[in-house]
Amino acid sequence: PPALPPAAQSTDHRFLRGTLTHALLQHLPTLPAGGWPKAAAGYLDARGSTLPPAARKAVAAETLAILQSPEFAPLFGPQSRAEVPIVALIPNPKRKGPPLKLIGQLDRLVDLRDEVLVVDYKTNRPPPTKVDQVAAAYLFQLAAYRLALREIYAGRTIKTALLWTDGPRIMPIPDTVLDEYTARLWDLDVSHLDASGGHS
Repeated sequence: PPALPPAAQSTDHRFLRGTLTHALLQHLPTLPAGGWPKAAAGYLDARGSTLPPAARKAVAAETLAILQSPEFAPLFGPQSRAEVPIVALIPNPKRKGPPLKLIGQLDRLVDLRDEVLVVDYKTNRPPPTKVDQVAAAYLFQLAAYRLALREIYAGRTIKTALLWTDGPRIMPIPDTVLDEYTARLWDLDVSHLDASGGHS
């Protein structure tokens, strides 16, 4: 994987762990599975040198647990894409005011024939166990992604989920929850939603 951005090279271990995990989940699936442990260890030693050795081992273990699990295999198969950039102008459904400008990056986009699945990785420790415990910012982000992808994949069902790396565990987000956050997108005191920032 490429070098980390300058912001991710700080001593903020939480941010750095998230960035390293995202990088491994993006790039390891492109390599032969037998080489994943060695590649992960080498990358973490090179790019995560400010992390304590135990923390680097924990990041590698979490990442490999995801990639080696049959449960998550469909997320990393040939019908999936990693770190997909997305820029969209989302019209206000009430036809009042300017559209919402979305700038983001989808951690994983999976084509499941009748459905398109968006998966966002989160490295929160400990992770929430229920959807109603999830940070509102994450749900606003997924609501905006779903809205934009409905235009791109017209006629397809768009599903969303959070993949908590500590566990690991996949958390599907019900449409009813995202419907509530979609209705509130234009109540945010912003003209654009930048979801391309740091990983957590």
